[in-house]
Amino acid sequence: MRQILAIFLLVVYTCTGTTLQELQKAPVLAAHYLEHQEMTSDISLTQFLVLHYLSGNVKDGDYARDMQLPFKTTDVVASATTPLVIPVPFPELNFTLPPSAHVHGAVLDVDFHSSRFLSSIWQPPKSC
Repeated sequence: MRQILAIFLLVVYTCTGTTLQELQKAPVLAAHYLEHQEMTSDISLTQFLVLHYLSGNVKDGDYARDMQLPFKTTDVVASATTPLVIPVPFPELNFTLPPSAHVHGAVLDVDFHSSRFLSSIWQPPKSC
């Protein structure tokens, strides 16, 4: 059952990640490889793929045929995603100052601690 689910998810991912037009161009790739084998009999599939996909767009005699290969041109593919918006009630916030807070200019004196107290926080642990 897991294998069937894995195959199904792989097919769904492949169909959504690539356009079917590119997969339909696979016979053109095979035919163009055979054309290169007729011109140069010792070319391997790896050399063919490096020549056509990793060497940039070389404008040689068969440039028009090269552009018919899969994943050589970008077609305009319309893709739309719909954001999922879940309405969440906004919590009501209460911004009241506690009665013990005193305002001195722009600074609140809620819990004032001297710098000696703050520096004692960063002491290494002591063994008993």
